[in-house]
Amino acid sequence: RNKSDVIREAIRRYLATPTFSSGTRIEVELGPDLSVRLDDFCRIHGEQPDVVLRYAAREHIARSSTDDATVDAVLSKRLEELRARFDDSTEQ
Repeated sequence: RNKSDVIREAIRRYLATPTFSSGTRIEVELGPDLSVRLDDFCRIHGEQPDVVLRYAAREHIARSSTDDATVDAVLSKRLEELRARFDDSTEQ
């Protein structure tokens, strides 16, 4: 084991320690296909399943929030364009 493995393991244990968690604990039925993929991923990368799922949840929420903000911005811009076009046509 090299130094980075030791650091990675220490961080993993720190993140996995329930005493540091102040969040909600939930159980998720992953199904057989996702369970196998998660197990394989954890073995390959040396991660704990709960850590992987927390990262996945954070990433999904961040991506969804960005997507929602982008959609809202596009819709707002298009609505303003339509209002401007309507205002121009009623003034003439």
